[in-house]
Amino acid sequence: MADLLGKIKGKIDKGISTVNVKSKKIIEKQKMKLQMSELQAEKKNLLLELGKLAHLMINASEEAQDITTEKIDKPKKSKEMEPDKWEQSVLTILSSICEGKLDNILFENMNKEFKITAKSLSAEVQKSLPKSEQKEQNLQWLGRVLGKFGITSRKYSKRINRERETVYEFDKQETLSSIKKATSSKTKPAKEGQSKKYRELITSKNSQINTLENKMKQLEEKLSKAGN
Repeated sequence: MADLLGKIKGKIDKGISTVNVKSKKIIEKQKMKLQMSELQAEKKNLLLELGKLAHLMINASEEAQDITTEKIDKPKKSKEMEPDKWEQSVLTILSSICEGKLDNILFENMNKEFKITAKSLSAEVQKSLPKSEQKEQNLQWLGRVLGKFGITSRKYSKRINRERETVYEFDKQETLSSIKKATSSKTKPAKEGQSKKYRELITSKNSQINTLENKMKQLEEKLSKAGN
């Protein structure tokens, strides 16, 4: 009887152990799938930014060479580089953050960089304006403002409090320097310089995409092994 009970107990223990191992594998696999989904979303955002930067670089190059054809718009007036109230508010808020203020709206604050969600930045812009001038803005509008004034940032998607949000990561020194250049003069910067700036941003985005693709490849290999 004791032998029989011992055998039954052994089978139960073995079954529990097998279930625990399988459960652990399933959980790990789900984590890898979630990570893959986040990497794919981040890559998609980078590709969109890359397309916008390429378009801006082409326009800047064409205007620098003073090309005029029926298919190409006339050079933009210098006023188009002057920040409007909304854009100025974005620049002012980013400048304040770089100077150590507005810690409470940041997603993460480090020595040289800071991270902020598009939602938080947009909300702070709204608060800084009179009610009569507040209006709904698509969150993608923030990206266009940063691109217009040559402010470099890393943009990615992250799940925060069960919601997927867009997060911007800024280098404090570079951001402050770009803002000073954007606000120090009311005249339009040389298009040749702008074109160079866009090329540098495109190179940076390409590097980020390559890094993401390597991470995705490694994850795919892990998922493939986990499926066996």
